[in-house]
Amino acid sequence: MAAALIVCGVRRERLATLRLLFWLLPLLAGCATQRPATPDHAESAAARQAHLLGLAHWEARGRVAIKSADTGGQGSLQWQQTGSVARIRLSGPFGAGAYEINWMPGQITVLSRGAEAALEYVGPDAAERFLAEQVGWSFPVTSIRYWLLGLADPGAPAATQSDAWGRLLELQQAGWVVRYEDYAQSAATWLPRKLVIEREQLRLRFVIDKWLL
Repeated sequence: MAAALIVCGVRRERLATLRLLFWLLPLLAGCATQRPATPDHAESAAARQAHLLGLAHWEARGRVAIKSADTGGQGSLQWQQTGSVARIRLSGPFGAGAYEINWMPGQITVLSRGAEAALEYVGPDAAERFLAEQVGWSFPVTSIRYWLLGLADPGAPAATQSDAWGRLLELQQAGWVVRYEDYAQSAATWLPRKLVIEREQLRLRFVIDKWLL
């Protein structure tokens, strides 16, 4: 009789345990499917942005394709940035062969293959004026140095869309739309590999084959 009571008690305990699990399972499932917002992604995005903004020197090598209402083409790109000074080598898409653009805030010097002398533009919009007058279209050199790194230009308002890792998917700034199609992971961080920059009838597509930080 005592043995029967013990067995019955064990069964009741098991039944109570099963009932408890029955009520807890939906709650546990809800906890598993709902990912609470944690600061990890935000912190990693902020750390990534601070790291990229703090780069004293970087270089991007790849290709650029250009399409406008009047022309189009593609060629190679080498962009070296040291502080606020940029040296940009472009070849192919302009019909005139190759350009080397040495740009710093307020001044731009341009060397083109076959030219007898360098062109020099001075003023806050020097780079944009050179492109407009010599090539027929223009893009914001000051901002693109940030856009290539996957950053918004800190000097102007911007609307952004990012993924879970804080990498930009789309950026709208100064009348331009920048879309990031692919990223590559370097030793230190994620960097854009393919991006498209558009405004009205001008479209530039960059493919970065190699980053040097």
